Amino acid sequence: MRSIDDPADVAEAVRVLRGGGLLVYPTETVYGIGCALSAGEPGIEAVRQAKGSPRGRPFLVLAASAEAAFGLWEPVPARARELAAEHWPGPLTLIGPARSGMPPTLLGRRLGFDTLSVRVPGLPSLLALLDELGEPLLSTSANRAGGRPPRSFDELDPALPCDFALDGGRCPGGVPSTLLSLVDEPPVVLRGGAIPDPF
Repeated sequence: MRSIDDPADVAEAVRVLRGGGLLVYPTETVYGIGCALSAGEPGIEAVRQAKGSPRGRPFLVLAASAEAAFGLWEPVPARARELAAEHWPGPLTLIGPARSGMPPTLLGRRLGFDTLSVRVPGLPSLLALLDELGEPLLSTSANRAGGRPPRSFDELDPALPCDFALDGGRCPGGVPSTLLSLVDEPPVVLRGGAIPDPF
């Protein structure tokens, strides 16, 4: 069993990610699948194919800190730091204007802006992995498109392709993160989730 709490297993997971591979991992909400942001378009396409997601549906990015997350936006929206201070690390995904040069297929589009969804996860072992990786992680729930996001390692679809998988037991939350657009003024909740009222 490969555990997210075993330093040797985490080191191997980081090696896989740095090589452009796909990783399955627990979060505080549900299990996720993703690749290092530096994997670029090939990594994004590999995640999309593994999940069976249609083109044009953006993924989110997990970062080890608010500053690492904000470095992916340009400019940083006015309320971002206040919301991050209250809810990060935790299950709130914020949508802001993407920094130039980000992989186009990673981005969404809202109100005329290219957007990027970012979050600092609330699971300490995942934060430690991100810190060791040294870069953000493209992320989506570890289920085939239309399927139920798994809350435990045993619920993972064995047919879901990945290069390495880390077991973290049962995810404590089980409800996807709340999705909040900071491109809108005032900000708009686009998907209800683990944080019912971010304000």
